[in-house]
Amino acid sequence: MIDLIESYLKNESQDFYGIVGKLEESLNASEIKDTILINQWYDFWTPLETLRVMEGNQVNRVKATKKLIAMKEFLIEHR
Repeated sequence: MIDLIESYLKNESQDFYGIVGKLEESLNASEIKDTILINQWYDFWTPLETLRVMEGNQVNRVKATKKLIAMKEFLIEHR
């Protein structure tokens, strides 16, 4: 998940829409059973999904970057 976020932050990918979807796919594939951790994950992912739905790949990059950095920090904290 961190690699997905990094690809956007480093301008290696402009596909914000795809990255947000892949983040959720990665959570589903991770087989995490800790419901508290999953709920916390969604607290960071939901604002990304909202931006994705409202703005797609035409997203305000500053807003998207701030939210992606917050998610990245959460992921690093819970490795």
